[in-house]
Parts: sequence; structure tokens; C-alpha cells
Amino acid sequence: MTAVLLHPAVRSDAEFLFSMASDVEVVRWVGDGNPWSREYFDHRFALALNATGSHEPDVQKWFIGTTEEPARVGLLSTIRRSDHLEVGYWVHPDHWGRGYAGKLLVHAHEHASGLPLAAQVYRENRASCRVLERARFALVDDGDPLTYRRNPVP
Repeated sequence: MTAVLLHPAVRSDAEFLFSMASDVEVVRWVGDGNPWSREYFDHRFALALNATGSHEPDVQKWFIGTTEEPARVGLLSTIRRSDHLEVGYWVHPDHWGRGYAGKLLVHAHEHASGLPLAAQVYRENRASCRVLERARFALVDDGDPLTYRRNPVP
């Protein structure tokens, strides 16, 4: 299977990211499930590009997952919370079913600074639940959304 490389999002990634943010199938399990408008995307992307102080609470960073070719395959989002790193991930539909979401989560550990990782997923999003479980996240809250957590590797 192809390795996934990770780099911080840059302005030239905007159209790739917007193609996912505006795709109803990609965002159906994100927020209210509606595709992002260009205005909303541009605002969120600007915040992620301008994020500094990644050790400060509530700072969001976006990373682009690529193959070695390099072809963009997805997004890894990290948000520093007071006691954990919240992670999120999107994989472009052209690359679904190839294990890229799990590979993005492997990279999340590199940015966790020894903190536990946490992710929320809607109960009906069984594919994402399986990704988290394969990545050794444990279910810690069975509300909706579900909350998964993975402690740092000692």
C-alpha cells in the first residue's frame, strides 16, 4: 500500500480542500452535514493557515496527506485542547477504501506532543468508527456523536 506523507496546508491546497468541503458525501458527517460555502471555507482555511502556537489551546492546524507521487489524498485536522489533541480527517472520494484515513491518524501521533488523541464521530458513520477502532482508539462516550480517545504511546 502507498505511504502517506504529510505537510502543513498551504494556499495552493485551497482548491483541493474546497473540493472536499463542498462535497455532500465528504461532509455529510461533519458539523451540520451541509457542504461548506466558499465564504465559510475561505474563513476556516485562513484561520488554519494563520495558526501559530500549536501548543496553545484551541489552535487548529490543517495538514495535507499526499502519496509519494505526490497526489493529494486527504486532510488531517488537529485542534489543541487543554488536555488532548482533537483530530479530524477527510479523504477525497477518489481515494476512499484505500486505508488513507488510518494513515492520516498515524501522523496525528507525531503532532500530539505526548497528549492523548480524541475524535468524535456520528454513530451512523460506521466506516469512520472502524477507522478509529483499527487505529486503537477506544470508545469513551457513547452519546451522539461518539467520542473516541487514544492515549499516547509510552
